[in-house]
Amino acid sequence: MGRIRRLTTVLGTSALILGTLTVSVASTTVSASAATKFKACVVTDTGGINDRSFNQSAYAGAKDAAKSDSNIVPSYLSSGSSNDYTPNINTFIGEKCGIIITVGFLMDPATAKAANAHPSQKFAIVDDAPVVKAGTHVEALQYETDQAGFLGGILAAGMSKTGTVATYGGENFSAVTLYENGFVAGVRYYDKTYGKTVKVLGWTPPKTACSLAACPGKGTFVNSFTNATLGKQITLGDYSNGADIVFPVAGSVGLGSVAAAKQDGAGHYVMWVDSNGCISDATDCKYFVGTVAKGVEPSVEAAILSAAKGTFKAGSYVGTLKNDGTGLELGGIKVPSKLKGEIATAKAGIIAGTISVNPNKW
Repeated sequence: MGRIRRLTTVLGTSALILGTLTVSVASTTVSASAATKFKACVVTDTGGINDRSFNQSAYAGAKDAAKSDSNIVPSYLSSGSSNDYTPNINTFIGEKCGIIITVGFLMDPATAKAANAHPSQKFAIVDDAPVVKAGTHVEALQYETDQAGFLGGILAAGMSKTGTVATYGGENFSAVTLYENGFVAGVRYYDKTYGKTVKVLGWTPPKTACSLAACPGKGTFVNSFTNATLGKQITLGDYSNGADIVFPVAGSVGLGSVAAAKQDGAGHYVMWVDSNGCISDATDCKYFVGTVAKGVEPSVEAAILSAAKGTFKAGSYVGTLKNDGTGLELGGIKVPSKLKGEIATAKAGIIAGTISVNPNKW
């Protein structure tokens, strides 16, 4: 299966809108039909442009926009640390970018500060709802990844031979833990629905329901999105504790999990995150049971195209299973048709609202 590429809703008009927002005449950008090239600029988080996850997906979205509109010129700056966020954003403001895409919730303060200081500059931020007021020229790109995580939990539970699976996160933020919460919910649903007993290591859900803004359970975290060595160490520990499938929600840190699967050999697998592992890391496809994906690439593409066309709307886009803003993509391991059918049934139920992704319901 390919990466998530299409959106069925127009950005800025989906389920969640951050108030009644308007864009002033002063903030109107140069249209794609004008002679001047439209600059689409991406500031990555510390994982870098080749993290095989959300940074790479965001820039792929910018390149997709350029393929759709030859007047768009994409560029990026990588952040080596959080100290690079503001300088990178300011560099792009100085270059008069038509839109600046900042990647990740950790960039929230720097993005908000820059947006407040430059009300004519359009921004979109991936995986974040700005907690700092950022005017009427910022679009939040968010994803209900607990929905796809739920399907990933069913896949992991159905494929596990040991009856134990595991997950760990990069940092303890809702954009990370929402994945894990859905994953645990999917495993619990599978157990209850199909009479199985599969254990999950690495995440204990909160007693309350999670949301895009908060998912405060307890779990294992690397406190990094770049430390693949620690990712490998955690995964080897999970394997030694009986898990045969590990789900890292940690960007490029997950490459350490792949290294652990290679080291421990047959019967040890990884559930990838964000961007289809069999595309972003094709040589390791045989280690991926599947990918719990978010539609970063198409949502970034759509934000850029709308800015270039002069139709950009501030607010919040929320990706769901229904609008293909998140989803489960199978990996290099053969999945029985019966399990595929069970996953399809759960997906339909989530979309219809008859199946809850709250683990406390199961």
